Amino acid sequence: RTVTPIPLGESCAWDPGLWEETARMSAAEAAAGGIHMTFAPMVDVAKDARWGRISEGAGEDSLLNAAYGEAKVRGFQGKDLKEPDTLAACVKHFAGYGAVESGRDYNRVDMSMQRLYEEYLEPYRACVEAGVSAVMPAFNDINGVPCTVNEWLLQDVLRKDWKFNGMTVSDANAIAECVEHGIVGDREDAAANALHAGVDMDMTSDCYSENLEALIRSGKVAETDLDRAVTNILRTKMKLGLFEHPYRTDEEKEKRTILKPEFRELALRSAEE
Repeated sequence: RTVTPIPLGESCAWDPGLWEETARMSAAEAAAGGIHMTFAPMVDVAKDARWGRISEGAGEDSLLNAAYGEAKVRGFQGKDLKEPDTLAACVKHFAGYGAVESGRDYNRVDMSMQRLYEEYLEPYRACVEAGVSAVMPAFNDINGVPCTVNEWLLQDVLRKDWKFNGMTVSDANAIAECVEHGIVGDREDAAANALHAGVDMDMTSDCYSENLEALIRSGKVAETDLDRAVTNILRTKMKLGLFEHPYRTDEEKEKRTILKPEFRELALRSAEE
C-alpha cells in the first residue's frame, strides 16, 4: 500500500489541502481492497511525548488537531459515501486519551471541565461538524468515569450538544475492560452500562453478543436502547450504500488502484512538505 508519513509528521506540512489529498488516496486504496470504514482520524491532543500513540495525531495543539481531523474526514468520506472510492471515517479516541497521566497508555485523565473543553474536546467537535460518520470512545476514564460507559460524554455532549447522528463503536475490548476499571461488577454489567451510555457497536469483547438478549428479556436493559444502537448502525450502512452494493471491489480494481504512480508521487510530496 502507498505509505505516507505518520500523522505527527504529516501534520508538520501545515497544509489541510495536502491532508485531504492523502486521505482521498488512502480511501481509494482501502475501498479497492473491500474496506468500508477506517478508524481515523485520531485527534487526541497529546502534550506528553512519553505517550507512544502521540504518533497517530497532530501533536499538542488543539487548533492543528482540529484542522487535521476535518481535512481527513473530508478526504476519507468525499462528497457522498455511496461513491465507490470512499470510506466512513471514525474519529477517535473520544475523549482526552492523549491526556493520560504520565504518558502511560490506559492511565487516568483527571482534569477540570474548563481545560477539557478548551484544549481537548475541540478537535472531536470539529470532526463532528465536518460530518464524520462514527465516533470511538476512548479507553481512559475522565474524572473517574470510563469513556465507554460515560453517559454525559456520549449522550449530553456528543448527541445533544453537538447533534451527532452517526454511530459509535467501542475501542478494542474496551467494554469488557470496564470491569478492570472497577466501575462495573462483570461483563454483563459492562454490556448494560455501555449500551445505555450510548456505545452502539462492541468491538471484539463479545459483551453485547453474549449478554444483551438475556439482559433485554430480563428487563435490565431497555429494548429502546438496543433499537437506538441498531438504528445508528443501519443508518451508517445505508449511507455507505452497503445494502445495494455490499462488495464494491474486485481483484482487477485492486490491482489498478494500489500503488499507482500518482499515489507514490503524492506520498513523496507529503514527505517533502
